[in-house]
Amino acid sequence: PASRIAVGDWGAVQFLSPYLCRRNTELVQGDLFPSARLETVAEIGPEGRRTRDAFIRSNLPDAEGRVALWQHETDIIQTMAARPDSHLAAKPSKAHLAERYWQQRSRMLLPTRLFLPSTRLASVLMDTPCLGSAWVPCRVKHTNGHPEQLEMALCAYLNSTVGTLAVMGERSNRKPTYPRFSLDDLRNLPVPDFAVLGANAAAQLAAAYDAHANDILLPLPQMDADPVRRALDAAVVAALGLDGEMVATIRRQLAAEPSVTGRRYGE
Repeated sequence: PASRIAVGDWGAVQFLSPYLCRRNTELVQGDLFPSARLETVAEIGPEGRRTRDAFIRSNLPDAEGRVALWQHETDIIQTMAARPDSHLAAKPSKAHLAERYWQQRSRMLLPTRLFLPSTRLASVLMDTPCLGSAWVPCRVKHTNGHPEQLEMALCAYLNSTVGTLAVMGERSNRKPTYPRFSLDDLRNLPVPDFAVLGANAAAQLAAAYDAHANDILLPLPQMDADPVRRALDAAVVAALGLDGEMVATIRRQLAAEPSVTGRRYGE
């Protein structure tokens, strides 16, 4: 509707499928399940350019032991559980900034850009807190006393079909197959409101992460045939009280989107 576009809502041009547009609107409005913006449960940043401004990337560790996940190489990053790929050394002239940014490191990271035809992950959980270049730290707030469980639950959700829909609904669409995400885009991601859904919902999703953290996810164009994605979807359906057939339809239609396949619809 023109009234929605007038206030900056361009959600209807994020997808070719009208079905996905409708489900995305329901997701953002909290009509699919009780949801909240990610910024209400986590702090996002610093963005990659801040990291690149304050640090030098190195293959060797320095005395501080600082690390980062620099690249988003989909032939390497294939599982929700991930490891840093770079050591960091503070630039001498930016030591103060480097220390400030390092204090914002996190185990959970979100992407700042994705090449959808080969993308597998929309979130990763590191084995140690770190910074990112093509990734942004996402620090879960200690609101319920179980931040590690909430990290796992959010990571499982964001890599499920519904989470993928949420991420794609917030993308910059200048180049549909290669969207970028500002910090505001990431902060606005609709995620489950576990304060309403209850601790059991978070525990179910955290268990799904635990069961599949090291399982390889297929690229998004193959998501409908991906057994790991289907397992995450089953957990999301159970935890959030969703209709399984609806989630299956979203998964099937997302896999056919031209921005995901990089091809004309139906090819």
